[in-house]
Amino acid sequence: MKDLTILVHDDHTDDVVESLHQEGVVEISSVDRDTDVMKVLDEDGGRIPDIVGKCTDYDMKLASVLDVFGRIEEEDGSIMEMISPPEPEKIEREKKTLPQIFDEIDALLEKNGERIKELDDELTSIEDELADLESLKEDLISIENLDIDLSLLGESSFTVIKVGKTPDPSKLKEALSDVEESFYSLKKTEEGEYVAVTGCYIRRDEEFEAALREAELKTLDLEGLEGDPKEALGDLYTKVDELEEKRERLMEELKEIKDGWEKKYLALREELDIYRERKEVIKNFGRTQATSVIKAWAPEDKVEEVDEIVEKSSGGHSELIDEEPEDPEEVPISLDNPKIIKPFELLTNMFAPPQYDEVDPTFILAPAFVLFFGLMLGDVVYGALILLTSIVLLKGMGRVDEGTKRFAWVLFGISISTIIFGVFQGSYLGPEKTGFPNLLGLFGLPYPVYLNSLSGDGPLTLLILSLLIGLAYLNIGIFLSLVQFIHRSEYKQILLNNVSWWLLQPGGFILISGKLFGWFGSVYTPVWYYIAGVMSAVGLILLLLRAKGLSFFELTGFIGDFLSFARILALGLATAGIALTVNVLSGLIASSSMPVIMALPVLLIGGALLVRGHLKNEKMQFLAGAGIAVLGGLGLIDPVYPFLIIAMIVALGGHLANAVLQALGSFVHSLRLQYVEFFGQFYEGGGSPFSIFSPEREHTTLKDEKDVME
Repeated sequence: MKDLTILVHDDHTDDVVESLHQEGVVEISSVDRDTDVMKVLDEDGGRIPDIVGKCTDYDMKLASVLDVFGRIEEEDGSIMEMISPPEPEKIEREKKTLPQIFDEIDALLEKNGERIKELDDELTSIEDELADLESLKEDLISIENLDIDLSLLGESSFTVIKVGKTPDPSKLKEALSDVEESFYSLKKTEEGEYVAVTGCYIRRDEEFEAALREAELKTLDLEGLEGDPKEALGDLYTKVDELEEKRERLMEELKEIKDGWEKKYLALREELDIYRERKEVIKNFGRTQATSVIKAWAPEDKVEEVDEIVEKSSGGHSELIDEEPEDPEEVPISLDNPKIIKPFELLTNMFAPPQYDEVDPTFILAPAFVLFFGLMLGDVVYGALILLTSIVLLKGMGRVDEGTKRFAWVLFGISISTIIFGVFQGSYLGPEKTGFPNLLGLFGLPYPVYLNSLSGDGPLTLLILSLLIGLAYLNIGIFLSLVQFIHRSEYKQILLNNVSWWLLQPGGFILISGKLFGWFGSVYTPVWYYIAGVMSAVGLILLLLRAKGLSFFELTGFIGDFLSFARILALGLATAGIALTVNVLSGLIASSSMPVIMALPVLLIGGALLVRGHLKNEKMQFLAGAGIAVLGGLGLIDPVYPFLIIAMIVALGGHLANAVLQALGSFVHSLRLQYVEFFGQFYEGGGSPFSIFSPEREHTTLKDEKDVME
């Protein structure tokens, strides 16, 4: 990454910014980060142009219209549209100036903006009124059985009459007992509350209101209604229907406007945002008397291209200076990996992008993650399911979403690894076991088995393989830390961090394996033990110098990281063991049978449920009854058939659940081995991703200037 300083004459600043924005090769940063440049700048540099405020005003106008369009609920698409959504349709736009964009927005708003606002206001008013009517409906339903003329409620020349609800009628009785010329009538509702009709002469209204507050009576606002509650409810339902019909008509009109004009509004807003971004970026610039000073970052191989862009767009009235970064913490990160490794940057960035002076671990993480996952899952059919999922994503969502595309390629890689290790272990919906075949064994097809993880020396072999992989992988991490220390010229850390572990590992292994376990007794001589003791002692001293009081935990932590790779064995055994359990269970069910006499009750029960589900219009009960009836009918034909069907259901459901759960577990634990054990040896992360200064066009494409000329 190169640190760029661009000086351009004020007359050409806008042209340079537009060209850099259009080409998308740099990240614009604040000139404040360069103290040397700041010394020669004018104090009034970096102010946002006034035109940005106007852009914001127009953006708010467009946003208000698009918010109204949001009232229209999108229809649920088909399953195929969800799996494979159509690519978004883009409007081809000619290059226009900002004043032309403003004029176009004004013309569009004049055409239908006022009507859209009117529709929004009317719909809001209707929805508010419907909400009020819904509340009123609940109140009327609660007093539906009262025999009262609602037109009498409220204040008249002589009386005040109210209707309310209370959970405790004794409070009302007590409160009204002190109010002369008052009355009340109570009726209990199904919900356990009491509806009270109460009133008094008008001259007692103040005492009456105070008594109702004391009694905690929740009065109902029913004034203005006529007839009894049932009649009022009927009128209310009629009014609700009228309002909903009106709302439907307005929504249809709004939908027509949306279908015809939403893309135009989105396109104009996108164009406006692009122009605003170009104007707002000026706040990061510095100024001298006649020039603008731009600070930017660019990949080293793009510097020449940036120079050409600036030179051409400024007509030669510019100067570009490229320098090596001084502070690694300021430098943005642009990962550069081969195409086959690129998707796995997703996993690195999930932890944290690397710092500028750190090694990008993706080139090691990618093959290791694929290897670990394949060893953990290791089943041909499970791998084929993941492969199918990756293809569906690539052909579907991956066409329109870059993140989904990268994730799909990650799935593709781990699926191939799972299939390969499934062949190696002879696992096709689980390993073979006498009497309980897997998928290929069920059809009598031969296949090789190089490592059966559930029998013989298979588990021990897989454990040794897992630990050897772990030891090698940890040392790759230590080697990468060596590379970083050399790059940072931290040679003391090489001695304390790298040399210490490379002395302790072989020295400790010889002492533990020979002295403690008695391994390789014929190989080790006293010289071996002497050398191992010296290596271990020096390694421990170096470790003590680095970690001091925490050196013991450093040592046990490394051993824990090493042993943690045994999870490869654990996940592999879990996958194979559960798959075998499903095969055994489904095999036992398939070999069972029931007397024909038992099939008739099953058939009758299923038929009864089927009929009841049909009469009650309960779909799930209908389907359950149909399934049970089919099982009973097959049992009358041959008692084996129902159990074969149940065995198939158990096998399919069990293997599908095992595939999903174990794939998820393998994914998580493979990541854990990267993030905790591997990254712990050398990697911190925390870099800032390279943010390209470029337009984001989701709804528009820019027509080529040559096409415009033609």
